[in-house]
Amino acid sequence: MSEREPQAPERPALSGVEGAALLDPRALIIRADRHGGVKVRLADGTTLHQARLVEAFPVMRRRRFIVLYDRDGREIGLLRDLKELDAESAEAVRNALDRSYFLSRIKSIERIEDRYGVLTWHVTTNRGPRTFELRSRSESVWWLGASHILIKDNDGNRYEIRDLNKLDPRSRLLAELHI
Repeated sequence: MSEREPQAPERPALSGVEGAALLDPRALIIRADRHGGVKVRLADGTTLHQARLVEAFPVMRRRRFIVLYDRDGREIGLLRDLKELDAESAEAVRNALDRSYFLSRIKSIERIEDRYGVLTWHVTTNRGPRTFELRSRSESVWWLGASHILIKDNDGNRYEIRDLNKLDPRSRLLAELHI
């Protein structure tokens, strides 16, 4: 397979997905490269090195509507559903997305300190103890349901409380007071 300089494919008109070219999953070959990145061969034979995959709806519609970017950040197109790919390509995409969307689940909250408007959370997660800071509740905390919460800290790390009601009473009280 000859490798040419990446070029954006033609962008057909789409219904329901504004401005993005819908990619044919049967015509894509996606593989992990030796550097931990992703290499994609498009239908026209173009190979993209260091491609980036981003879920359009990473919380509500996991593994659906995945946007493909080239290494320079140009949008190449949209993959409707991971399930439409061949098994090896789907595995490469899953691994890339798992690295991009690393998420820790908060199991308990030890304490939350408020200093000059910056909240410092000391929590226990499914990956052990963590400490993180939030500057703005309105830009850092999202309610995904009646008791499902997503928190993004100042460094871009994401934490999840799957069910606020299932936290121990002290953790729940701390969370309710600070979010």
